[in-house]
Amino acid sequence: MRPLTLLWLCGAARALVAPSTPRSSPTRHVALRAASPAFAEPLWGRTEFDAVDEASETVKCTVYDIGGSLTAVLSATCSKQLPMIPHVGVRIYGTEYFYSDMIESRPVEVMAEMLESFPQVTFDLGPPTVGEAELKQWLESDELQADWQPESYNVFDHNCNHFAKVISDKVTDRGLDDALMRPLLDVTEKMLSELPEWRKSLGMGFMNQITRLVVVSWGRATRKKKKELEDAAKAAAAQ
Repeated sequence: MRPLTLLWLCGAARALVAPSTPRSSPTRHVALRAASPAFAEPLWGRTEFDAVDEASETVKCTVYDIGGSLTAVLSATCSKQLPMIPHVGVRIYGTEYFYSDMIESRPVEVMAEMLESFPQVTFDLGPPTVGEAELKQWLESDELQADWQPESYNVFDHNCNHFAKVISDKVTDRGLDDALMRPLLDVTEKMLSELPEWRKSLGMGFMNQITRLVVVSWGRATRKKKKELEDAAKAAAAQ
C-alpha cells in the first residue's frame, strides 16, 4: 500500500467519525417506521421493515452505515462491492450499548441526535428478559469485559456487530434474527473472500489497521459529542 494512499484512508477515517455541531431539539417519543436505506436491498434483499415504536419499553437494535466515502475505497481494496460499513447498537432501558475500543453506552436520545445523519434501520427485539440491575452486573463482569478490550478488536470476527449479537442474545428471548444478523456479520467476516490467498494475508493486517483507526476515532468522537450535547441541554434548560 502506497504511503499517500494510506494517508488518504486515515484522513477519510477521521472525517468519517468527526462529530458535527449539536442542535437543540425537543425530546420526542414517537412511533417511527424503520427507514429503507440504500444498504437494505443488497444486504437483506428487502426494503420494507416493521414499524418501531420508540416509546415502548422493548429492546431495540439499530444498524448504522458509517462507511460514507470510505466504503468505496475499502470495496476497491477488497475487490468486491461492500454494501456498507456497519455499526450496530443495542438499546435497552433508555441506553444504547455498543463496542468501539471498549464497551460503551450513551443515552438513547443522545445517540439518536448524534447519529441521525447516518443511514440506519432499527429492529424491535421484544421485551427484555433481564432487569436493569442484572444487566449492569453482567456488563461490568470481569468475564465480559475481558473479551471486549481495545486489544480484542478484530475487524473480521470481533467487532461491534459481534458484540451486538452477544448482548442481544443476553437481554432478549430470541436475540436478533439470524436472517438479519448473518448478512451483517458476513460484511466483515467475508470482507476478503474475493482475494487470492497471498493478498488475504497482506490485507488482514492492513484492514485491521485502518478499521482500528475508524473504531478508536468513533469512540473518541462519540464521547466528545456526548459531552457537547449534555452541555447544550444544560444551557437550554437554564434559559
